[in-house]
Amino acid sequence: MGAGGAGGASGSGGASGAGGASGAGGSAGGGAVSCAAMQLCDDFEGAPPGDAASAWKIIKNGGYALETVTTQAHSGTHSVHAMATAGSGYAYIEETKTFPATDFWGRAFMRFQAPSGGHEVFAGLDTNANEAQGEQVRLLNNLGGGKVSTNRRSNDNSKTSSTAIPMGTWFCYEWHETPNELHIFLDGKELTDVGEPWVEPAFVSLVLGFERFSGGMAGDVWIDDVAINSAQVGCN
Repeated sequence: MGAGGAGGASGSGGASGAGGASGAGGSAGGGAVSCAAMQLCDDFEGAPPGDAASAWKIIKNGGYALETVTTQAHSGTHSVHAMATAGSGYAYIEETKTFPATDFWGRAFMRFQAPSGGHEVFAGLDTNANEAQGEQVRLLNNLGGGKVSTNRRSNDNSKTSSTAIPMGTWFCYEWHETPNELHIFLDGKELTDVGEPWVEPAFVSLVLGFERFSGGMAGDVWIDDVAINSAQVGCN
């Protein structure tokens, strides 16, 4: 399996960069930019999330589970697996070492086996280290119809794409957050119907996983080859 080629630039200019930690080593799926040059590049073949040597913390509640597994992988043999029950709750990995940041690119390969009936978040940026406070920009959201959506927590502003969230296959998801715009790419193609002209303060963390607020049945999300960079990472 695997996703398409690297996407084109969003037209909003180069990024000024996030802070300086590199995360765990690895190929990041052979990204267009050298893994060693990125601020974070993790294929989860090394220290698992929650380990002292990992860039990632594990945060979970409501009976949700999260673990590093070898049953699925985009590259290598390992990925992170977040498992949701039918009720509300969350299980996600969080990294803060490349933050604070206001202008940066990110990429994650993801694989879903999840129903479309819930209201849930799979990728987000927080402005406060306590996820329950401050602003959150939801980079990949499902508002109940199984389509790619973006959302801002404080005022619930949202946009929903005509593009469905892929199910049962690995896909490449990229974002470019600037001080006043959000751009989203799926398998190298910009989804212009979910870009947002939002002005936000500096972000302090990235979360990836499964957070459900209402509805839906049990579901799974696998995460692999995550990278943060000052320029577009690409999907190769």
